[in-house]
Amino acid sequence: MKQKLVSLAFALALLAGTVSAAAFVDVDQDHYYAQAVAWAVEKGITTGTTESTFSPNGICTRGQILTFLWRAAGSPEPESTESPFDDVTPDLNPDFYKAILWAAEQSIISDQADGSFFPNNPCSRGDTTRFLWRYAGSPKPYFPAEFDDVPPNTDYAEAVGWAVENGITSGVTETSFSLDAPCTRGQIVTFLYRSLGADTDFLEVPAHTPPAAPQQPEQRPLQTLTGDGYAYSLGLDGSEFTSENAYESTVQVDIYSDVEAVLTVQVPFPLFQAWDYSVRFASEDVSYLFTYSRWDEAFADMVSWTGDHNLYRMTIDYASTAKSTETIPLEVEISSDNRMGGMVSWQVILPPDCGFRFNNLENFTLSCEVSSSA
Repeated sequence: MKQKLVSLAFALALLAGTVSAAAFVDVDQDHYYAQAVAWAVEKGITTGTTESTFSPNGICTRGQILTFLWRAAGSPEPESTESPFDDVTPDLNPDFYKAILWAAEQSIISDQADGSFFPNNPCSRGDTTRFLWRYAGSPKPYFPAEFDDVPPNTDYAEAVGWAVENGITSGVTETSFSLDAPCTRGQIVTFLYRSLGADTDFLEVPAHTPPAAPQQPEQRPLQTLTGDGYAYSLGLDGSEFTSENAYESTVQVDIYSDVEAVLTVQVPFPLFQAWDYSVRFASEDVSYLFTYSRWDEAFADMVSWTGDHNLYRMTIDYASTAKSTETIPLEVEISSDNRMGGMVSWQVILPPDCGFRFNNLENFTLSCEVSSSA
């Protein structure tokens, strides 16, 4: 099978003419799966369970997930009409039967030791991830899955690592993936949408080459400061990181001169769960707040975002009421992030007239905050 790569742009706005998920009374537009449901119905991948309901919390079977995937692939005819499984017979729903035969021919599923496929059994998180990974060509993830309940050195480990790396799903906690947990219809169409939503044609996997060695000796910071703070997640996408909880975040400031530093903020959730990343230097009299606001495709249907997708600014808050708050746009030379790893880093060069210098921080406290503002 041609090797393919899942697009990371899983939260792009729906293509023009997409059917609204509002047609279903049980699919609220604020739910993480609403966009995926609309996409799946518009593409003919699935329908509602009735004219007015989708049943997003209904359990999805192994036969259903393969049927959805088969339809997303264009409903290709299988080469053979003879089933390799004892419990997959022509008296099944015709789409189910063709989908399972096609999936077996494409090595998306394999023969079971007892000759059965169990098409009516609930489809687990582990099997769903493995089906999608095999359909994508079983690409090697850059990093292995790091969950206590995912056995290493198995194709589950590679499939889960690939799915997490490409933003298709995440663990149910920081240490567990729950391979055997059954998937709902809402979850299944969401996984499919993240895999195929922008386009059903995958991109070629780019060659993974290590970065070239630097030509100049690496510049080391003169001083490194650390602090902590709080992070608030949007709770998108059925994440275990809810919008009600405050999570710990950390900040590191690498100082290279009195006017130049690299600010790095780390949060425990993917970057698309928030959009304001702030670093604060506070004293009794004044606070200097450095904020990086980053637009993400996940916000496309949530907020009306205008202007640059990456905004950097410094805000000066005076303790005395005699002075007002000032906001100064910043010219930032370097910006990098680890979208799924929850790390964002940006380099700041201070404007000459801001009155703040990185080499004069004895009376300042360093902290950070990550959130989203309306």
